[in-house]
Amino acid sequence: MESMNKLSIAVLFALAACGKESISETRMISGTPRGANCNLDLVHVDITQFSFNSTWDVLGYVTLLDKGTQDPAAPENREIVRPRACNMGGTAVAVAMNGMSQNNLGQSGSGLVYMVLRPKTATAAPTTF
Repeated sequence: MESMNKLSIAVLFALAACGKESISETRMISGTPRGANCNLDLVHVDITQFSFNSTWDVLGYVTLLDKGTQDPAAPENREIVRPRACNMGGTAVAVAMNGMSQNNLGQSGSGLVYMVLRPKTATAAPTTF
């Protein structure tokens, strides 16, 4: 029980150190994990194009919520996203959403969603049953 408390405290300090209000991961497809500091390409994709689905597998998403404005290419965001994307098995990331909002009190916040990608590897589905 004591080790769980120490782990919880360590996680809280780690989140406080990175300064983000919220960090979340959503996994869509299981991939083979890669080293935490793997090379990732930053790609620009258009998910509305037919070629997107024939080119990429979406392994998952990493979402960062914070106060103020966030830069998708900022080193602190890369340090958060890279190990998560590598653990998912990604070889590339794309910014899926970069949004900002402001409330009536003038407080602003932003959300960044990174799409974790790998080149399409699945074989075509059978055409008969």
